[in-house]
Amino acid sequence: MGSIIGYDEAAKRTELNPNILSEIPLFNRPLTLTNHGSSAWAHSYRIDLEVEDRTESYFMKVSVGYHGREALKGEFESTCAMHDVVGEFTTKPVGWGSFKSLAGAHYYFCQFHDLIEEVPEPGEFCKGVAALHANSQSPNGKFGFHIVTYNGDLPQNNDYADTWEEFFIHGFENMIQLNIDRGGPWKELEGLDTAMITKVIPRLLRPMETDGRYIKPSLVHGDLWCGNAAVDGATNQPLIYDPASFYAHNEYELGNWRPERNKFSKSYFNTYHSHIPKTYPEEDYDDRNALYSMRFNLQAAALFPHVASLRESVIDEMKRLVEKYPGGRGGADNNQVKETVLKALKCGYRHIDTATAYGNEKEVGEAIKESGVPREEVFVTTKLAQTWHEPADVERALDTSLELLQLDYVDLYLMHFPHAYRAGPNNSTIRHPDGKPVIDYALSRDYCSTWTAMEALVDKGKTRLIGVSNFSILKLRKLLTKARIPPAVNQVEAHPYLPQTALLTFCTNHGIHITAHQPLGGKPVAAVNPNADRPGPLYDPDITAIATKYNLSPAQVLLSWLLQRGISVIPKTVHESRLVENMELRRMNEEDMEAITGLAERKGEVRYLDPKGHVGFDIFDEEVDEPVEG
Repeated sequence: MGSIIGYDEAAKRTELNPNILSEIPLFNRPLTLTNHGSSAWAHSYRIDLEVEDRTESYFMKVSVGYHGREALKGEFESTCAMHDVVGEFTTKPVGWGSFKSLAGAHYYFCQFHDLIEEVPEPGEFCKGVAALHANSQSPNGKFGFHIVTYNGDLPQNNDYADTWEEFFIHGFENMIQLNIDRGGPWKELEGLDTAMITKVIPRLLRPMETDGRYIKPSLVHGDLWCGNAAVDGATNQPLIYDPASFYAHNEYELGNWRPERNKFSKSYFNTYHSHIPKTYPEEDYDDRNALYSMRFNLQAAALFPHVASLRESVIDEMKRLVEKYPGGRGGADNNQVKETVLKALKCGYRHIDTATAYGNEKEVGEAIKESGVPREEVFVTTKLAQTWHEPADVERALDTSLELLQLDYVDLYLMHFPHAYRAGPNNSTIRHPDGKPVIDYALSRDYCSTWTAMEALVDKGKTRLIGVSNFSILKLRKLLTKARIPPAVNQVEAHPYLPQTALLTFCTNHGIHITAHQPLGGKPVAAVNPNADRPGPLYDPDITAIATKYNLSPAQVLLSWLLQRGISVIPKTVHESRLVENMELRRMNEEDMEAITGLAERKGEVRYLDPKGHVGFDIFDEEVDEPVEG
C-alpha cells in the first residue's frame, strides 16, 4: 500500500515484534506479524489478529522522527476525513501514535486490503472521486486543513485561506522553498517564481472567484495518482489510500492525473467531468490543469533533488505559462476584452471603464475604434496607476493611456487608490519577496498633491472630468479642502452586503457621483466579520425571492437596486447574453428596496475588496487617514 515519511535509517529503528505491538491495546493478544515492504522513508507491516472465529487484518506503517510522526498523524486525519465522506472508497483508519519501547518510532494503522495492483476502471473510480469532492464540506468554509499533511517527506502549508488563489500561492511558495532547501540554489528559477505569483496564478485562478462566482472548498486526496489507487481484491471495487488531504478547488486533484506520469487516460478526465462539470471559465481549463500539474512536479523535484529532469520540467512549464500570460491581471485575457467591448457597444453600452492597472487599454481603444460608434457617444473612464502618483508623472501617465486608447481625451480620469506603490524600472511595482508591493508611504499620505496634478489635466483638455476611486469620507473631506476642481466621481465597492449608505449621503451632499465596482459582490479576500465566509449576495435567498417576484435574475435585482439609489454600475462579464440581461432592469417598490438595503445590517457587512492584508494598512478606516506617520 504505498509509503510514508521517515528516513533511511528507519529500517534499523523500526523492527517490530509482537511484544512491541502489545503496547497498543488492540494488539495485546496472539497475532501474526508479517513484513509488508519498506521504502526509503518507512517500514510497513501486515498484522493478522485472531478474534473469536475470524481473522482481522490490519496494515501498519512505522516511521521515525518528528516529520515521521507528523506525517502519520496527517495521514490518519486525512483518511478519517475522506472515510467520513466516501466510506469504503478509501481505507478505514483505526489509530496512530508513538511507541514507548521503540524510541523515536511512530505508527499509523488501518484496515488491511488485499489489493490488485492495477489501475481501477474510470467508471466507479471517477464516481468515487467526484463524490469525495461534491459531498465534503470545509468546516469553516475556507481552503486548507486543520493540520499539516505530507506528500512524501514534504510538509504542505495547509494554513486556512479565504480564497483558492491565496491558498495556492502559499503552497506554491512553500514548495519553492523546500526545493531550494533540499536541492540548493536554483538559478533558472529567478524571476519566474515572482512572475508566476504576481501574474500567472492570479490570471488563471482569480476569474473563478470574481463577479459573484464562488469555488466550493472540496476535500481532496492531495496525492491521487495511479500509485495511490488500486482495486480491492475482496470487492473488486476501486480503493484510494495514502492521502495528503486539504480543502481545495476540486480540479486540483486532476493535476496529478497527467498521462506522462500516470496510467490515467483522457477517459478519466471525461468520466470525472460527467459528474462535476469543468469550472468557469472553461477556456482556462487546460492551463489551470497544467498549473496544478506543475505544482505536483515541484513536489517531485523537492522529493528527488538529484533528478535534474524534474527541475527542468518545472522550469519549462513556468516559462510557457509566463510567456502566454505576460500581463497577468486575473481576469479575461486581452483578446476577450476587445471582443467583449465590441459586443457591449453593439448592445448599446456607452460607458467603458478601464485602468492602467488592468493592462487592457490598448484592446479597449481598438474596440472603440473598430466599433464605428462616434467618439462623442462613448464615455471612457480610465485610472491612474498606483506607481504614477508623483505629481510630475501624472500627465505622462495619462499621455500613455491616451496613446494606448488611441484617443485625444478621456471623459473621466480617476485616482485608482489613495495609496501609492514604490515605482521600479518602467514604472513597474517594486515588490517584497512574498510578492506584496512596496508602499511609498510619503506619497501615499500626499494624495492631495497628486490631485492637483490631475486638475492640470482638465485645464489642458486631456480629460473632461476627474475623480477618485476607493476613497473614504475622511479622505474626501481632506481632498475637498485642497481641491480647486472637486471630484466628479468616487468609484467604490457597493452591493447589498456593503450598501455604503453614509458614503452615498456624503457624496450626494457634495455633488460627487458614486459608481459601484463589484456590484454583484464576490468572495471575500479577507474575512471582516463572522458572516464573511458566506457566498456573495447573488446567492442570498432574500435576493432570490425578490428576483422571482419581479421575474428578474438575482444580478438584475442587484443592479436595479443600485441604479434606483442613484448609483451607476460597472458589472463585468464576457458573455453577450449577460450583457443584454444587465441592461434589462426594473424599478422596485420601496419595501423591497429597504429589504435589500437592510441585508448588511441583518446578516453582517462584507467588504470583498479589502487591500489591508496586501498593503499593510486599512485605507477605509474612518478614524484615521492611513497610512499614518510612523
